[in-house]
Amino acid sequence: MEVRNLSEWGPGGWRVRGSAVSVELVLSQAEIGASEIGPSRRNDFVIELTALEPDADIPADISTRAQTIVVEVRANDPGSIRRLERLRERHPRLIVVAAARDTSLAAVRALLRVGASDVIPLPLVRSELEAVIDRLGEQIVRAQPAPGKLVAVIKSVGGVGATALVTQLAALYAAREGKAGRETALFDLDLQNGNVATYLGLEANLTVGDLLEAGSRLDLAVLRSVPAKHARGLAVFAAPVEIMPLESIDTDQICGLVELARTSYDTVFLDLPSDWTNWSLSLVARASTILFTVDLTIASLRKAQRQLSLLERLGIAPEAVRIVVNRTEKRLFRSINLGDAERVLRRPVTFTMANDFPLVMAALNEGILIGDIKGKSRLSRDLEAMMDGLDELLGRS
Repeated sequence: MEVRNLSEWGPGGWRVRGSAVSVELVLSQAEIGASEIGPSRRNDFVIELTALEPDADIPADISTRAQTIVVEVRANDPGSIRRLERLRERHPRLIVVAAARDTSLAAVRALLRVGASDVIPLPLVRSELEAVIDRLGEQIVRAQPAPGKLVAVIKSVGGVGATALVTQLAALYAAREGKAGRETALFDLDLQNGNVATYLGLEANLTVGDLLEAGSRLDLAVLRSVPAKHARGLAVFAAPVEIMPLESIDTDQICGLVELARTSYDTVFLDLPSDWTNWSLSLVARASTILFTVDLTIASLRKAQRQLSLLERLGIAPEAVRIVVNRTEKRLFRSINLGDAERVLRRPVTFTMANDFPLVMAALNEGILIGDIKGKSRLSRDLEAMMDGLDELLGRS
């Protein structure tokens, strides 16, 4: 297997639509007709254009998704001035550029006093807009929220319970994070055998397949329209209904999809397939934390040993990979124990999950959480400990 220039997907090496400067233009129809907003050679500049009269309130979806907004202001129209003031009051961190016909010194000072970050003359010219954005560059960067944390869940072999684990963990973590005002998403990227939605008792009308089919039309609005919502607050992006060949997935496209999700969710869990592909390795390389799920069998540990070696060769830091041993038992005599696992893998075991097969199967078959069946089980305590550990790994403790 050949990995295409994995370093391009490393920190600082991404170039996807979600990381470009997004500029929302809100102009009247007359000013749109008079403006010269032609194509640009820059690939870090995305423009979205909305036609609104200068005193019309700006829809919440525009002002919420915008990084930078250029809004038409008419100095002789009190309604237009009030719109600018409301925008600043509702979104104090938003970069607001006033576009006006009157750019005299007195007019510019008045617009800056009511909340404009800068002023640009109308009719709008593309080169002047880019110059303003360049001038506000550092301010735009500071105003952008930090991208969400990416947690990749991988498995040594199929059947070790990684999907069952991530569904329970992500739903519980979403409930915890929701109390802090943070959102959590789970992407089922096991495109051939995905069961995340089923295990959580959800019916998904749209799936990851629909996002991939969206192609260049994919944006935050499309992304947010797809997930099924779990009762605990988790946004679940289900696997496609039809089996998709893993090698048919474009690496740039799926990495761009996940990067876009990180701009919208504070934590993004990925349930990845057992078989390695260029795109799955690229996603693992971007993860803040990698939860590697194994069990105490010879087949699982031997396969895990080989996969850890692969990840090391590809430059993935060993400390990013955390070993999760599933289905552990408190028996004095067993052929393989945790110490054996650590010796074989040459890594410490970070998390363990108790072996309670009947409880897990009951939860999965009913599409509910383990704690809803038996709140004080050892497995529930292990999941709680794992969430505490994840908080620490993600810098949230």
